[in-house]
Amino acid sequence: MKLRRTRVATCAMVATLTLGTAAGTLAVSGTAVAAPSPSAQSSWSVLSGAAAEVAADGSVKLSWTTSKTREVRVYASTNPSLPALTGRQVAVTKATSVTVTGLDPAQRWYFQLVPDRNPFGGVVVASRGVGLEKAANARDIGGYKTAQGFTVKFGQVYRSDALMKLTDADLNKLKNAGVDKIADLRTDFEVGLNGADKVPAGVDLLRLPISDGGMYQKLNEVIGSHDPVLQEEALTGGKAEQLLIDANRSFVNDAAQRAQFAAVIKQIANGETVLYNCTSGKDRTGWMTAIILTAVGVDRATVTQDYLLSNVYLKAANERTKAGLKAAGLMQNPDLLDPLLGVQKAYLDAAFDEVQKEYGSFDRYLRAGLGLDGLTLAKLRLQLLAV
Repeated sequence: MKLRRTRVATCAMVATLTLGTAAGTLAVSGTAVAAPSPSAQSSWSVLSGAAAEVAADGSVKLSWTTSKTREVRVYASTNPSLPALTGRQVAVTKATSVTVTGLDPAQRWYFQLVPDRNPFGGVVVASRGVGLEKAANARDIGGYKTAQGFTVKFGQVYRSDALMKLTDADLNKLKNAGVDKIADLRTDFEVGLNGADKVPAGVDLLRLPISDGGMYQKLNEVIGSHDPVLQEEALTGGKAEQLLIDANRSFVNDAAQRAQFAAVIKQIANGETVLYNCTSGKDRTGWMTAIILTAVGVDRATVTQDYLLSNVYLKAANERTKAGLKAAGLMQNPDLLDPLLGVQKAYLDAAFDEVQKEYGSFDRYLRAGLGLDGLTLAKLRLQLLAV
């Protein structure tokens, strides 16, 4: 979903993001104008820690922390760009949380919380999970803060597990979310075994296969052996963890794989609303997300936090998988799969360590490894960051 931007706003962001303008300032027509900072807003109410959680009945609980706030106005919109202007007011409260009901569950909703009508203290928030019935790990990468004080926009980039089982309602929800392109990072082996991604009508499907180091195929062979001794031997003693550590290193040092990651970045930089996925939405998709968030200035701790969320979103599905394997007599001890069904900080660290080893810095990895020039990186930040 390509959003409209004014020429002045575009110039301001380009100056800030490309020319290294000091954090907290915007360059407009050659003049540095101080952007409001929390210290400069001491007389204003400021919100932080905003979160949105969708309940089973479709209601949305919004919560936040605040200082000096007497009243918060809540606006809802299906457009992620400033819901206070594009949507409608749905609540006014003096509390630090509110539950919004009566919203169309087929839509993706964005909320703007405006304290005491403060134009500087308001925040935009949405649920991180997209709420797809058949893709549990589908989520928005927006809402994170950068070291320079910008915020990653909601509704621009989504990450997910495989989409081959999406229901009609799931497809409708993706269409309503404004997704333009879906990039499937799975290998031909995975697609052949499990089926192609389903996509909404009018949405382009890009096949950008990235190897998982043969992990998925090996996993199928080990499970298919029905041999508990072989399974124990193959998956214990750190062997399972090493498979994913090696796979994450290969994401960085394999030229063919780097080209696929770069292709997704270019789509986003060109203004497309993109969803990318692999099989579980945690390894290739996890590194893809780490690249994007790091490239726009999100700190390593936050990137890691987002990476580890796959353990939360996949927990129920993984438990069902293990129960099914045991019930079918394929594995006596399906807990052996835990290192492969989830993610660990060590897996992500392996990729970052490989970047440092091969390129010396993340910026050089972006430019020399992924082949992204300064203009593409500036466009990426322009598309994804809000003041």
